[in-house]
Amino acid sequence: MPSNRREFLAGSLGLTAALVTAGCIGDSPGNTDSPTEPKGSPSDTEVPPPAAADRTVGGATVAVFDVVAEKAVTYESIMGSGGVVAPERKQFVVASVRSDAELEMDQFSLDAGGESWAAADPGEEGAQNFAVAGHEGGIVGSPELTGGDGPRYVAFELDSPLDADDPRIVLERGGESGEWDLPDDARETLAASAPSFDLDSLSVPDSIQQGDPLELELSVTNTSDTAGRFLAAVYWPTELIADDDESHLIERSADAGETVTASLSIDTEYTTGEDGPVTLRVEGHVDAEREITVEGASTPT
Repeated sequence: MPSNRREFLAGSLGLTAALVTAGCIGDSPGNTDSPTEPKGSPSDTEVPPPAAADRTVGGATVAVFDVVAEKAVTYESIMGSGGVVAPERKQFVVASVRSDAELEMDQFSLDAGGESWAAADPGEEGAQNFAVAGHEGGIVGSPELTGGDGPRYVAFELDSPLDADDPRIVLERGGESGEWDLPDDARETLAASAPSFDLDSLSVPDSIQQGDPLELELSVTNTSDTAGRFLAAVYWPTELIADDDESHLIERSADAGETVTASLSIDTEYTTGEDGPVTLRVEGHVDAEREITVEGASTPT
């Protein structure tokens, strides 16, 4: 799957078209062939928010819609791959926001059971987040990424589990407030226990010839009594591109007590300009590092 991030770099840094052929955080493991729409491209199939999502707040029409609750989230960044955020005893609510008015993060909160949580943008790999939990456009109040009037997103990091009355997203603007109740499925997710995972094995070679695919296999066990989704990002250096390490998503469903295995084949053509050890990282529901020696390194022509 071509990397949206590499398309951005190819245009802005004058890299060759070959740079757009490897995986990033949005990739399915092992799939490097299916084309994707570049970041910032308008979608011909974009569906407007439902009318029931509209509120008039401080003289502006604001829609908050497509609200989801997730125990862990993926995120994508410009000038960086993005990754997975899966903190213990925490969870996330993410929603799309559309308005012609200028909105800021600190105008939003999530209120439930007499408590309030401020908006936050999960993740720290890369210059600026483009998407969180599949909600695109950048967080409300951030510099424009799409060049249009498409939706932004707003995100909240909450305690987990959270079984609280009347969870809702609140916007305070111009002395007025608007509220959006969370849907039933999001409430159920917030109140549920999260799965937990142990790393059983991470198999990678001790050394790799630059340009050859790096084959990786990872095995984890769901050690909880709750079925859920395993998420992790595998980071591999791309020092020959002026950017952060490139990430590849691993995502698997796992029943309580189940062991699941995932494999990746990672492009190494742009890893480094000189032979020597580099570090492969895994971050998400499990964390790990492996040092791998790169041989035959050179700068592509």
